[in-house]
Amino acid sequence: MVNTKIDSIISEYLKQSDEISDETFNSAKLAILDSVGCIFDAAKSKDVLDFALINFETEPSNNPFRRINNNLNYEKTAWFLTTLTRWFDYNDTFLAKEWAHPSDNFGSIYSFFNVNDDSKFENFIRSIIQTYEIQGSLSLGTSLNRKGFDHVFYVKLASGSVFTSLLNKGNQEIVQRTINNILQDGPTLRSYRHIPNVGKRKSWAAADASKRAIELAYISKFSDEIYSDVQKNTSWGFEQKFLSGEKLEFGKPLEDWVINNILFKVLYPAEFHGQSAIEAAIKLHEEFSKNKSQIKNIQITTHEPAVRIISNKKELNNPSDRDHSLEYMVAAALISGNLTYDMYLDKFELFDQIELLRSKISVQESDEFTKNYYEFSKRNISNSVKLNYINGTSSDEVTIINPIGHPSRRNEALPFLKEKFVKNTSGLISEEKSLNLWDDVMALSLNSPFSDFKNLLLKYE
Repeated sequence: MVNTKIDSIISEYLKQSDEISDETFNSAKLAILDSVGCIFDAAKSKDVLDFALINFETEPSNNPFRRINNNLNYEKTAWFLTTLTRWFDYNDTFLAKEWAHPSDNFGSIYSFFNVNDDSKFENFIRSIIQTYEIQGSLSLGTSLNRKGFDHVFYVKLASGSVFTSLLNKGNQEIVQRTINNILQDGPTLRSYRHIPNVGKRKSWAAADASKRAIELAYISKFSDEIYSDVQKNTSWGFEQKFLSGEKLEFGKPLEDWVINNILFKVLYPAEFHGQSAIEAAIKLHEEFSKNKSQIKNIQITTHEPAVRIISNKKELNNPSDRDHSLEYMVAAALISGNLTYDMYLDKFELFDQIELLRSKISVQESDEFTKNYYEFSKRNISNSVKLNYINGTSSDEVTIINPIGHPSRRNEALPFLKEKFVKNTSGLISEEKSLNLWDDVMALSLNSPFSDFKNLLLKYE
């Protein structure tokens, strides 16, 4: 009989030490650099920085990594870095039955190696790969959002599992106890991601999950029951009470697949289901600009998760609403020929025009797009956009099968991913230093000391 208890599956996976391929190592470095860039970008905002530093103080610095010292405990470091990683919804993504942002785990893993910096870079890389794999594979196997729960529970599981393994030198009993204590905690509601409750909690929810994961890892060091029945108990178990009897399971064996198939938000700070729609809209920008007075309506054709998650929102109350509105993102891209975070703000100069155009947009599902979204060999994230005119004619329907951040377009995305990093960091350090930081991190080997990576992050002010 196949073991379906996740405490056993994860603890066995974490014991493995397979060789890290060049492709996987490269993918991991790209993911890490993208996270670092998001952290620098969010640190430019005083309001965001003040929130990330809530309840503790650090030495002032333009470089957010210089605000972390060895006296800052693991939980606070994880909270600080994860809040910054996630705040602008510009970090990486993984879409499946559940969606995920595996870089939400960066802060918890960095917090451990920041203190225990006498390790090899390979060990840090392996830990990042493991958190990505655990969270992403759970997302492939079991949907939380359909039950009304939030995906950051998988951050808690991924970060907690790997962190406790690091903290306790792979002690299998403690790893399993930690996982089951996380199951005992249960997931949070996802109401803060939906009308009428959308707000900035979605920007700090992952930080809260990673902080709690570390806390439970410490608690689980103490001798206690393993709580081995908590997942499957038919009266009080996790599956019974949170999943209505459905299984909590992985959608694939645990290895290194997820890090190699991550989705990067290369060009646009927007919910990923709409990224290809933004690309399509930008292709139509010039035609729209010439004919905007003649627009009758605009048709978006998309996949089912996009309809369910980011479409048909009648009222958008804040930026957190707007960066998760398919219609708003497409309207902004048609009008501006681009999409940047400031376009979500009430004070954006074209805000009223975007809202007016949004009212003319309708969304329909394509069965083919939905089928190819869920097909493991394709995992397409497709959208089409078409302009319909008052005289009965239409523009060409522009279809983007996969957005530029999709693995199928990785080579095309690389220069833009580097450009994004430089843009995100160069507000706090010079462009030359940003380029040096990218190149130096990409040049690290698996045998490099972790301290070499840490010192590169601390090098520039």
